Amino acid sequence: MRERHLHSHGSWLSFTLLPFAFLLAIVACKSDTDGMPKAWRPLELGDDWRCPAMAGRYIYAPEPISWQLAGRHVPWDSVPAELEYFAIAGSADTALHVTVGYVDGRTHETRLQKGTPYARDYHCEDGWLHVRAGEISDRFDSEVAGLGFFARAHAMRIARGKDGTLVARLDRTDYEEFVVWCGDGCKGFPLPWTFETRSTWSRAEPWAEGAPRPSAVAKQREEARLKRDPVYLENQRLENGEPVAGQAEARKRVMAALVPGMLVRAVAPRDSGWHLSLEFEEMPQLVTFMERLTQSGPVAEVKVLPLYRAKTTNGHWIDVVYVRYERQAQSQRR
Repeated sequence: MRERHLHSHGSWLSFTLLPFAFLLAIVACKSDTDGMPKAWRPLELGDDWRCPAMAGRYIYAPEPISWQLAGRHVPWDSVPAELEYFAIAGSADTALHVTVGYVDGRTHETRLQKGTPYARDYHCEDGWLHVRAGEISDRFDSEVAGLGFFARAHAMRIARGKDGTLVARLDRTDYEEFVVWCGDGCKGFPLPWTFETRSTWSRAEPWAEGAPRPSAVAKQREEARLKRDPVYLENQRLENGEPVAGQAEARKRVMAALVPGMLVRAVAPRDSGWHLSLEFEEMPQLVTFMERLTQSGPVAEVKVLPLYRAKTTNGHWIDVVYVRYERQAQSQRR
């Protein structure tokens, strides 16, 4: 179908491909590594006309390179699952086999074929793998959007970076056109002196065999970030009150007794003990939690407080549990 379309508009195609070839030449005039973070160097490019090495298993991240190589090939789902990694097998000199892995263990596979700048999925030149322009998503164009700039053309080149990463440069180019035909939709050719290209870099980090799952690492990184986030810390102070002696230890014991599916909303000091605000799906979860909490160490008192029980808009229960540990009870008697 595509070949028939090109053939039927052969004269127009030959007229318009020349300016776009010139556009690619303008983009190519930039240094290949302009703007790339120094820590990502050196790059391992392919030799001469050969493609760079691409095989490996990589952590999926919401970045242009991950989306282009993996995310965009996953079937659309009304309730999208979280992606965790993608694996590339084969030689880019012929074709690449891509496996995309979900956090829940499911996978999806696809195949990328080497071609030319105008056919199939990618081609290789100057040691880089170049994604075919027609395959490049505009999903991340907002990163470079600005007054008077609209991404009319896209280019992406990929190579292997330092420590086994994959590194990509995504170019977006805007330009003005000289319109020569508006019979079936206005057509024109770019004016070279109006070209403006804005580029961003992204990379995919390797996921080594035996290393922790990327989702677990991401959770740990997010928890560490929140501990440094002043807005989050202030919200925690507003919800839980100012930190008091023993609160961290009390929260640690609560988290150890927590049942899957439960959420600790707050741990606050009350009457020589602690009020635990909990959210959960089913009452048996609360019963099991209280049993675990009682068995976690000397507990003087644990009970569900009346009048606090409520339901959230998504149907979860909210309860407040009071717990007083034996150590606190002994301190009170003294």
